[in-house]
Parts: sequence; C-alpha cells; structure tokens
Amino acid sequence: MALVVLLKESRARRYVQQIMKVGRRAQDVTEQILAFSRRRERQHHALRVQPVIAEAVDLLRASFPATLAVETHLAAADAAMTGDPTELQQVVMNLGTNAAQAMNSRGVLEIALDMTEIVEAQALSHGNLPAGRYIRLAVRGTGSGMDQATLERIFEPFFTTKPAGHGTGLGLSTVHGIVAAHRGAVDVKSQLGQGTTFEIYFPQIEPASAQADEGEGEATEVPVEYGNGETILVVDDDTPLMQLAEEMLAALGYEPVGFNRSPAALNAFSADPGRFDLVLTDEVMPDMTGVELSGKLHEIRSDLPIVLMTGYGRTLRSRQLTAAGISEVIKKPLLSASVAQCLARHLHSG
Repeated sequence: MALVVLLKESRARRYVQQIMKVGRRAQDVTEQILAFSRRRERQHHALRVQPVIAEAVDLLRASFPATLAVETHLAAADAAMTGDPTELQQVVMNLGTNAAQAMNSRGVLEIALDMTEIVEAQALSHGNLPAGRYIRLAVRGTGSGMDQATLERIFEPFFTTKPAGHGTGLGLSTVHGIVAAHRGAVDVKSQLGQGTTFEIYFPQIEPASAQADEGEGEATEVPVEYGNGETILVVDDDTPLMQLAEEMLAALGYEPVGFNRSPAALNAFSADPGRFDLVLTDEVMPDMTGVELSGKLHEIRSDLPIVLMTGYGRTLRSRQLTAAGISEVIKKPLLSASVAQCLARHLHSG
C-alpha cells in the first residue's frame, strides 16, 4: 500500500521495496518450515546464485554489530544451479551466524563465491565430490577453530559446543541437509587457534534457463482491477489485521465492513443478508473458525461468494470447503494486487 503512494525514484520507495523483499523471504522460510513438518518435497528450479548469496550477506551485515566486519569476494556473476533460493540463503545465514558466535562478534568474516572444475573425484572432510563443474561457496571465520573430534561431529543434530541455552545444535545439521538435498558436498578445514573455513560445492548448470531471483520487493506493473463500491464483509480476530484489510479494500474501491468476532459478523449478516456482495474471512479464530462461519453464511445465502484467508499450515479438504460455500482460499500475508485479482474473479467476471 505504501509503494502505491511513494514516488518511483524516492529513497523511501527503495526502503519499502527492501522491506517487501525481506518480508517475502521470511514468508518463504515459514512456508518451508510448514512444508518440512508435513514432509513435503521442495520445488527446486534453475537460478542464478550470486544475487541470492549477495542478499543473504546484506541480511547478515544488518544483524552483526560494528565490531564484526563482513568481506565478500563474489566472482560467479553468471553461475547457475538448480535449487531453492531460500534454502541457499539459510546456508549462508547459518554458517555466518555460527562463525560470528565463534569469533565473539569481533574480527573479519569472509564470504566468497566462485566457480571451479573438479577433474578427478575428491574425498572431502564430509563426503566425496565427483568430477564436474561446481559453484563453490566459502565462509571463513577467524574464531578459535576446532579439534578433530569436534570436526567429525559438527553436522550431528543437537551437537553443540555452546553453553546450555546458547544454541540448539541444529544450525549446521540444517546446512548439511540442505546441501545434500541440492546434490552438493561440504569440505571443512579447521585448526585450533586458526579459525575455520566451510566450503560448499553445488553442481553447476548452464545459465540460460536460470532465474535471477531479484527484484521481489519491487512493485510489478500489473493492471489492478478496482471495485465499484461493492460491500465486503471482513472477519479477522486480529484487530490490527482486520483494520489493515479494511484500508486495503477501501483503497481498491470497495466498501469494507469489518468484525473481529465471528458471532458479531454472523449477527450483522443475518440482519441484512442482501447488504453484502462478498465475505473475506480468516480461518483460525477462537469463537468460530472461518470454515464454520462460512457454512452458516452459506446456509443463509447460497449465492454469496466467500473467500477464506489463512496463514496456517493445516490442510483444508476441498469437500469441506465446497460444503461451506467457500469460493477460494488465499494465503496471508495479504498483498493488495492479489486481493484485487481475487475479488475481481468473483465479483466482476462476466
């Protein structure tokens, strides 16, 4: 909403674009956590690696104190691989954070990216690397280093050298799992008192079909179809989100009527069913879920379009949605353009 009213060349617009980019990346991470809990397979695609790594480095820099410098040597501008950008960034974030903790947030953290060709198969510290062309990510920290016994266990789940309450032991095991899922390999070099270097090797592909994975925070110039004053019933138990949805709908040319309690929304609808042109309701609410509310509204008026909002990972069966009269399910957080397209499908089609 802020992007719509900011001048295209303003600094404020660039700041908001970055907020959008990081927010969407956070959304991706959350979806991956939900996907992992449901044991879903990730969807990998061809992508250019350097923009993804550069964005992760920016996030690291923003989280580190001034006593810790981050130096980068990124020399793989056209390099491409098959993978998931969010998971790649998680590798950088986990390795960078782990190195910073080992350095007590003081010193220099080096992050390098380049391309290399392995002529003969090599044995690495943790696995074997077949011959081929690879993208190499290196993270070097000047911390205390590790002895051989520690080095052999670093990728074990829940293994940590940190004091109780200062680490879960899942960061490096997560890195190892992501690298394995991308058909990569890890080489760790460390000596006590001389720091540690993690080298990650990812199989390289031709860059022609790769996506840059950039500009996610920029407003896409897609024509927005505005409303004609149609009345939308908005239901969300989170009052600030309900109010934000009202503002968004008003800006799109609709007349929103918001409630933060399902029973109150049902009473208002029952009193005048013909007043509303569409219902936009959250799913997870204390008094009555969105599906339950939708079912009661559908009983009163079967032709009413109902859109269910959800940010929750629970799978909703299509039979359950159809029985409740739900026309479509959209995911939170709501984006203005997506909401506009959704409402237009149900109110302006034909």
